[in-house]
Amino acid sequence: MAMMGYTLSLFLIGVKMDLRIMWRTGKRAYVIGVLGLVAPIVVSFSIILLLYPNRGKHKEMASDLTINAVTMPLAHFPVVACLLSDLDLLNSELGRLSLSSTLTGELVSISVIMLITLATTGARKGLSQVIIQSVSTVGFVLTGVFVMRPFMKWIIKRTPKGRPVKELYVMAVFLTMLLGAAGTSLAGQFVLLGAFIVGALVPDGPPLGSALVDKFGSFSAGILEPFFVTTSVMRADFSNLSWRSKLSRQHVLLAFTGFSTKIIICLLCGLCNNMAIDDALALGFIMCSKGIVDLGGFILVKESEGQVLSKDSFAVLIFLSIVAAIIVPLAVKRLYIPSRKYAGYQKRNILHCKINDELRILGCIYRPDNIAAIINLLQICSPTKESPIAAYALHLMKLVGRSHPVFISHDLQRKRSSNRTYSEDVVWAFDRFEHNNRGVISVSVFTAVSPPKSMHEDICTLALDKHASLIVLPFHRKLRIDGSVDSEDQGQRALNTSVLERAPCSVAVLIDRGCLRQSKSTPATLTLISVAAASGSLFSVAMIFIGGHDDREALALTNRMCGGSRITVDVIRLAAAGREDDLDLLDSSALREVEKISGYSQRLSYSEKAVKEGAETALYLKSLMGEYDLVVVGRNYKKDCNQISGLEEWSEIEELGVIGDLLASPDLQCRASVLVVQLQRHWTLKGVEV
Repeated sequence: MAMMGYTLSLFLIGVKMDLRIMWRTGKRAYVIGVLGLVAPIVVSFSIILLLYPNRGKHKEMASDLTINAVTMPLAHFPVVACLLSDLDLLNSELGRLSLSSTLTGELVSISVIMLITLATTGARKGLSQVIIQSVSTVGFVLTGVFVMRPFMKWIIKRTPKGRPVKELYVMAVFLTMLLGAAGTSLAGQFVLLGAFIVGALVPDGPPLGSALVDKFGSFSAGILEPFFVTTSVMRADFSNLSWRSKLSRQHVLLAFTGFSTKIIICLLCGLCNNMAIDDALALGFIMCSKGIVDLGGFILVKESEGQVLSKDSFAVLIFLSIVAAIIVPLAVKRLYIPSRKYAGYQKRNILHCKINDELRILGCIYRPDNIAAIINLLQICSPTKESPIAAYALHLMKLVGRSHPVFISHDLQRKRSSNRTYSEDVVWAFDRFEHNNRGVISVSVFTAVSPPKSMHEDICTLALDKHASLIVLPFHRKLRIDGSVDSEDQGQRALNTSVLERAPCSVAVLIDRGCLRQSKSTPATLTLISVAAASGSLFSVAMIFIGGHDDREALALTNRMCGGSRITVDVIRLAAAGREDDLDLLDSSALREVEKISGYSQRLSYSEKAVKEGAETALYLKSLMGEYDLVVVGRNYKKDCNQISGLEEWSEIEELGVIGDLLASPDLQCRASVLVVQLQRHWTLKGVEV
């Protein structure tokens, strides 16, 4: 049962693995993967030759140390993927490099192991048996590529889009895995190799890959794998193990040397590629991770025909693997701080973006209804040839049936139909939007397939790379136009919170009540501004100003909106009644600029309303909500702000701030969409906000 669990585990590992990542891997990953494998082995063998120059006299001890030298430096892709997933680093820059490097090294090691197996067979049974094994293995692989793989693609074609794979097909693939394992056993290779190859032939991701993971993943990870690990450790006899023995010390020396060499190689390669020292060291520790695959390898070697591994050496290797599995996660957590790359004081916000400069906005797409909302918000920002907008649309998808994240640039791969299936509606909509606004808006579309816990890394990294001034996040609740809640996604809420805490630029949360969405009868290529122009109506925007850096950022955004011919903007300042010192110099300067513009612009108006407390603010805002299509507010205010006093206790959604939460509440009966803006935060090198 334990070995069955290990076989099923390797099959699922193959299902989750996408070998196409090899062709997308850069030179840096190739170098780290190969050198990180070869260098530790060479150094370890050199030590063995120094310890036992005459191998014949100490054949058994030298053989045990040779297994140490070959196995301990290996980093296995599934082990690294599991570690990165547990640390929420799968789609970080470090995680992607680690996965690519590990996969490179693992494919090289698998090839070498197969050659060693053939060589061992030739030495014991002769050349004819080697030829038979080689032909059988190649025949099995070709059968998989030209028979099994097309069969699995046929299953996918037979499955309607959005529907689950039939149970019959899932069990057929499982039976194919068992036959594959038996086939490689008959071919003279490890029985586990067949299960892994069949898994690797399964097209990763939905519908088939995710169906297999959903069907067998929990059973394998929750029952069979722990059972296998437990029985593996039970096979090791620690009671008679002496750490004072010569062999035990030599095993520790070899393992320490192999790990140290690998860390040094990763450190040097990282420094040559301008990585931070801490990041390069973290990469080195990740490449030293140990897990279930290593335990399975030790058992296979121990129980092989030749009994090439002694009981004491087996116990030492198991113990060293457990120690590595404990130390590596702690070291990576200590060394790698993802927010470090956001450190610095470069101004990436709308306040410091000149009115005639290109405004760069990253819009996130979670659901199909977000497409029209983001497109219309971009149009409301009134791009012109003198003040253009560079829009980046990021379609975010949950990682299912894969062990590694995927990031696709549709600008670079738009001609590849296989990639269009990820986000074809998003690509088409934004492509038409760019075509209809050529010269004033440029659009780039991306798709990120990653775990929800670390999805914020894709958003923040893309914003950082593209020098975005604003990230737009759809609200986690889907609201009807009457303000009631249609659906809610707590995972999306956690993602929004993570982005607000870590973003390298300003962030806005968009609460769409349908005002920014077209009806089903409206063509998707038309924006609300186009519809408004055709009907002769105006799109009205209100900006509620109380004071603070977030309000100033929101005000800077609305100043750009008033440049549109079909848009009107009303800036409403809520002043504290009886207090004339509630504004600082920066707030006063920003409002004076608005008053100046309102003097000659018919699209922008400015007014003030004195309020005593939060209750009066709530009543006033409720009276305004029927007059506007979009309300723009800042997220955070001063703690002693009279205008919101008493409202903090009723605030439920922290990421919206007090006023944003009030406007999102169904009790307010607000029909307008809401945009909650947060000014860019700044971070130190240690990831601390300043």
